[in-house]
Amino acid sequence: MSSAETASPASNDSADQRRAAAPRPVVVHIPRRFTKTEWGGTETVIYHLVAELNKIGYDSVIYTSDLLATPGADKVNGVRVRRFRGLYPRWGLSRAAKTQLDYRGGNYFSLSLFFALLFTRHLQAIHLHTGGFMGAMGRLVAKVRRVPYVISIHGGSLALPAEQMQKLLAPLKGSFNWGKVLEVLFPIKNVYRDATAILCLSEQERLLNAEKYPRSRVLSFPNGVDSERFAAADGAAFRAKYGIAVDAPVLLCVGSFYAQKNQQRLVEAFRLLHDSGHSRAQLVLIGVCYDRAYFDGLRAQVREYGLSDSVLFLQDLPYQSLDLLNAYAAADIFVFPSLYETFGIVVLEAWSAQTPVVCGRIGGIVDYGRDDDNLCFADVTSAVDIAAKTAALLADPAYAARIAAGGRKTVADYSWQAITRRLAALYDAGRR
Repeated sequence: MSSAETASPASNDSADQRRAAAPRPVVVHIPRRFTKTEWGGTETVIYHLVAELNKIGYDSVIYTSDLLATPGADKVNGVRVRRFRGLYPRWGLSRAAKTQLDYRGGNYFSLSLFFALLFTRHLQAIHLHTGGFMGAMGRLVAKVRRVPYVISIHGGSLALPAEQMQKLLAPLKGSFNWGKVLEVLFPIKNVYRDATAILCLSEQERLLNAEKYPRSRVLSFPNGVDSERFAAADGAAFRAKYGIAVDAPVLLCVGSFYAQKNQQRLVEAFRLLHDSGHSRAQLVLIGVCYDRAYFDGLRAQVREYGLSDSVLFLQDLPYQSLDLLNAYAAADIFVFPSLYETFGIVVLEAWSAQTPVVCGRIGGIVDYGRDDDNLCFADVTSAVDIAAKTAALLADPAYAARIAAGGRKTVADYSWQAITRRLAALYDAGRR
C-alpha cells in the first residue's frame, strides 16, 4: 500500500474536521420591528425564512429595533433576535403619534444597530425587510463589507391605495424632519436602487418597481406557509373550549385590528346573515390591536347589532398558539374583508386547514386566487356582497368542499422549504 493511500483516511478525517469547524455563513435579516406580542404577517414570513435558512447551513439572525419590545438579545420560537435602541429623527411628535408610528410605518434610526451590523463576523448577506434609515444602514454596511443585500417589500408602498398611504403619514403632521441631516451618510433614496434584488410579493408591485428602478433586478417572490402545521389542527378542541356547538356555522377572520382590515364591513355582513336564516352562526375575529379606537368601535358595533353572544374576539394570540391553529380548522368559512394586502398569507393558512375562503380581489391575492375555483371573490366594500358569497357556501356543502379542495391543491406550491432554497441561491449568486 502506498504512503498516499495510507494517509488518505487521515486526510479525509482532517478535511471533514475543517469543514465541521468552519464558521457558518451569517445572513442578517433587518425588519423594522419583530415582537412576540404584536405578531403579524411580516413576522410570520421572517420567522420561517430564518428558521429554514438555519436548517440548510446558514447562521441567520434578526437585527431590529426595540419598538414594542425590550432592547437586547432574545429568542423567538428558537430564532435569534437582537433589538437595538433608537429614535424617530423628528421634532414635535406627540406620544400618541409615536405610538402610531411604532405600530405602523415609523422611520426609525438606530446607530447601535448600524455598528453591530458593521462588525458582524462571517457576514455573507443582508436581507432587508424595511426601507428608511434601517434599510439605508443595511445598504451602507453591504457596500463597506462587499456583501450582497436584497430587500423584500412587505407593505407594498407603490401599490398601496392613496387613502391607506395618507393614514400611514397622518402621525407626522405638525412635526419637523431633522432626519434629512442623517441622509447625507444614510441616503434612503438609494436603498432600492442599489439592492442586489428587490423581492415583490405581487405581480402588480413587481411591475411598479421595475418601472421605477429599471436598472435593478426586480423579482416576484411569494410568501409560503407551513401547511402541515395547519392541516393537523383540532377544530373540535377550539369549539369545545369556546362553547361553540359542533353544528353551528363558524365564520373566521384573522387580521390585525385597524381600518385597512375592514372588519367593520364584515360585522355588517354577519348581521345580514344572522337576520336571514343563519341565527346560529358564530363569527370569530382574531388579531393584534393596532388601533385601539378602531377596535373599541368594532366591539361597540357588535353590541349595537345585538350580536355579542355570536361574535368572539381573540386579541393578541401568539403565532404558536393552539387557539390560532385550531380556529382555522374549526371554521366553516374563512372571510377576509381586507381592503389591501401585499400578499395575504392568511389565505394560504386557511387553505392549509382545508377551509374555503371569501376575500377581496386585492393586492397579491389576485396572483394566486381564482374565483369559483380555489376561493370566492367578493366586493369587500359591500356588506351585501360579502354576505351573499358567504351564504352561498353555507347553503351548498358540496360547493364549499370543492372550493376548499381547490385551495388545498394550490397551497402545495408554497412550501417554505422551496422558497428558502430559492432565496439561498439568490444570496450566493450575489456574491459572485
